Amino acid sequence: MNATDVATRMSAASTAALLIASAQAPLGSTLIAVALPSIGIGIGADLVLITGLLVTSYLVVNVVCQGPAGKISDLVGHSRILWTGMGLYVIGAGSGLLAQDVGLLFVSRCAMAAAGALVVPATLALMRLHVPRQRRGRIFGLFGATMGIAAAGGPALGGEIVSLFGWRAVFIANLPFLALSALLLHLYPLPAGHPQARRSLRELAQSLDGFGIGLLALSLAFLIVASKLDGPGFFAMVLAGAVAGVAFVTWEAKAAAPVFDPHLFSRPAFAAGTMMIALQNFAMYGLLYQLPQFFSVFRGAEPRDIGYMLFVMMIGMVVAAPAGGHLTDRISARSAALLGCALLLTGMVQLWHLGSFESPKDAMLALLIFGLGLGLCNAPAQASLMSAVESGQAGMAAGVSSTMRYLGGILSILVLGAVLGADTIVSVTRHEVMIWLFTIAIVLSALMSQRLLGAGNAAAESP
Repeated sequence: MNATDVATRMSAASTAALLIASAQAPLGSTLIAVALPSIGIGIGADLVLITGLLVTSYLVVNVVCQGPAGKISDLVGHSRILWTGMGLYVIGAGSGLLAQDVGLLFVSRCAMAAAGALVVPATLALMRLHVPRQRRGRIFGLFGATMGIAAAGGPALGGEIVSLFGWRAVFIANLPFLALSALLLHLYPLPAGHPQARRSLRELAQSLDGFGIGLLALSLAFLIVASKLDGPGFFAMVLAGAVAGVAFVTWEAKAAAPVFDPHLFSRPAFAAGTMMIALQNFAMYGLLYQLPQFFSVFRGAEPRDIGYMLFVMMIGMVVAAPAGGHLTDRISARSAALLGCALLLTGMVQLWHLGSFESPKDAMLALLIFGLGLGLCNAPAQASLMSAVESGQAGMAAGVSSTMRYLGGILSILVLGAVLGADTIVSVTRHEVMIWLFTIAIVLSALMSQRLLGAGNAAAESP
């Protein structure tokens, strides 16, 4: 029985359970933002320290663990890793609820970040295995919409929770969602997949490329730390991250059991899908960080107006993501992505004259169009890269795509730091240079879209 045969029996309820579980990673990432001042006051810690330990640590752990988690799920079973990740969420939530000092809060956030890194690749892999190719675009479109809603709604939900129940409740806000997901999976279990052998911890360790994982962790950690620095420290960390990254790729090419198999990038649809994700996240995260600085410094805009401006982009993403999935299934991934890239370019062109904008309202239409383009592109890119690999590598492919998503954002912050510098007041010209760099990224993404799966292309399926 192959993956497609199994897929036809997966219920809507079990699909909803997977989407709810995966949404906890972006929700947990943004939920805590508005609670940081209250946490600092509550435990008597400096806000800068709190932010570094609870936000930066979450990002580092989550990004570094994506690849190994995807590989582990291929080895021991995606459902097992999904349940393990959900259990780890509970442990992390309990630690945060009971914490009396910064140390236990740090442990809590690291546990929740690792849980998200386990759940998201496992969820993507399960969708790849249990959804037939002709419906994958729709499912991955829903996945993109769900992740967008969770990320955008996190701060608002966090604010309400802190107001009603205090900052400790933020750490257990995920638990009702996880309980619902677990209940749905219990009542409507996933179809039986291809059984994986149970492995001891020793066998599992031997099956993982520990040295490669270490190089990946070093590279990403250096780059994330660089995003917090300026001057010589910034360039030193970027150089160290680049060296570690090159060493990682070189090592993985010859490793017996690689975390990321570089040979997957020889498959056009896989390479195109992952590069599209990285390039478009480069542009998206760049705008999320750049535009608030521009309108705050040069136009004196209120934070609320800036927030509404950015929320419009998120709305576009959420609305268009299911449509992108539908077009992927009905026409082709290639055509859906090309349409999305056309919208992305249309939005970017409107931002070319950023210096003439007087308020955040002037950028809203451009960001709405840009968000619609992001939503349309997500499903075809994800569906193509996941369909380009054999079922036994679904977890690894999911880990690669998740890592590339974060890597695009990290690189965007690094480039912003290099172009705009550490000073908050820089020339308008430098801001417009960044818009041109984001436009180039979108053009490259459009070129990549032509290598996605077209109508009639056979996906790589295996029993």
